[in-house]
Amino acid sequence: MKQYRGPIIFFSAMISLFVLLQLWHARSASEDKKEERERQLKGIALIMNAQSPKMIDDTRLDSVIYKDGIMRISYTLTKVSKDEVDSDAFTKDKKTLAASVSCDEKGLGPFVKSGLLIKYTVNDANSSPITDFQIGKSDCL
Repeated sequence: MKQYRGPIIFFSAMISLFVLLQLWHARSASEDKKEERERQLKGIALIMNAQSPKMIDDTRLDSVIYKDGIMRISYTLTKVSKDEVDSDAFTKDKKTLAASVSCDEKGLGPFVKSGLLIKYTVNDANSSPITDFQIGKSDCL
C-alpha cells in the first residue's frame, strides 16, 4: 500500500486544486455579473437624465439618478397644485400606473423583477412634493 501513497496524494491535491479553482471562478463570475448590472443601470439613468427636462403632456421628467441599487425618478406636474389633489387617491393611482410601467417595460422591467428599487417623487407646479413612493420586486406580482 505504501507504493500508492505518492499517486494518491498527488491526485488528492489535484482534485482539491480543481475544486478551489471552480469555486473561485464561480465567485468571480457573479461579481462580474453584478458589476455589469451596475454599469447598465448607471447607463440607463444617464440616458434618461440626458433627456430631462422632458415634457410628456402636462408632466415634466426632472431627473433620473441611480445610486446604491436605487433608481430615483422625479416628475413635476406643471398644471397641478398640491391643494387640488387628494394625496392618498393620487398616490394609489400613480403607484399602480408606475408599477405596471416599471415592471413591464423592456428597459427597467427585468431589473425591477430582479431586485431594483425605484423611488418616484411627484411635485406640483410650485415644486412642492405631492407624493413619493417606491416600486420594487414585490409590486411586480
